[in-house]
Amino acid sequence: MTSAKKREKTDAKLAKKRAKAELKSRKQGGSPPSDGAGPSPAVRYAEMVRGVLYLTTGLSLSVALLLGQRGVIISLNDVIDSLFVARSGKVVLALIAAALAIYGMKHLRIVR
Repeated sequence: MTSAKKREKTDAKLAKKRAKAELKSRKQGGSPPSDGAGPSPAVRYAEMVRGVLYLTTGLSLSVALLLGQRGVIISLNDVIDSLFVARSGKVVLALIAAALAIYGMKHLRIVR
């Protein structure tokens, strides 16, 4: 086969694949797939905050388990109460709330 025929065959396969993906997307009620564009910066930010929250929760649980065995108990409510009192804590909580709102909109397919 010549290179022109190979190129035509590859283009035909690619067009068929795109059409199939678009049809599948329409059936699911979503928007057509973009050409390799990733998530928006807002969604990336929300996913980073989600990762930090998971990490913080995991570490908090580990610390609570270790300290609980020694008779010292720190609850998550105590941590949030101390954050809410401090001005910087309010900023941290506001950033977390914004990230959770963005992530919620992503799951509702309002934001990509």
